[in-house]
Amino acid sequence: MTKLNSEARRILAATGITVRDWIAYGGWLKECTDDAGNRRWVPETKWRGDECGCSDDRCIGFHHDEGEECGCLQAIIANRAKDREAYYIWHAYRTAVEANDGRGDRDAYDAVWSRAEIWVRRHYPCALTFSLDAVVKGERGISATCAPFPDGSIPSYVGATPEGDGYRQQLWTEGTDLNGHISHERARTMYRQGEENGRAN
Repeated sequence: MTKLNSEARRILAATGITVRDWIAYGGWLKECTDDAGNRRWVPETKWRGDECGCSDDRCIGFHHDEGEECGCLQAIIANRAKDREAYYIWHAYRTAVEANDGRGDRDAYDAVWSRAEIWVRRHYPCALTFSLDAVVKGERGISATCAPFPDGSIPSYVGATPEGDGYRQQLWTEGTDLNGHISHERARTMYRQGEENGRAN
């Protein structure tokens, strides 16, 4: 099984990410059998990506040549940071909403709303507006409204729904963990939405 090379380990360490953290972010599962003989899937404890740090085990020779710098690693690190920030924003928002026996904490609410706006503007500069309150296809999370495509159409992405002249896109959805992995319930919802989009097209 491939191991992370020294350069990948150096880059990860410089950003405060341990090898264990990076394996967890990869999201791989391995099959095992419990004491009762039932099959279970548990998180992998070994690195399954390429030695350059990319989670795609074909990266060297496919994304870049041997000896060349991997452009994927920094991008994946940045995406991990984005996912984690969204996770903390969402949970701070829910805490603010549910504080004081459901009456909410206005100051905390305003503070997390400002954090969310900064996050959306940084990562989705084409967003027109954003919301923590909107429900998209029955799911809560961080969403944004976007203009239609130049030809006037709107996408049929999972997590997108028509709104006004454009569409609302879910950017981060409740049911996503700190590593950006989705719950089984969220996976079933995405599968159902994908089927519905396929039938609509």
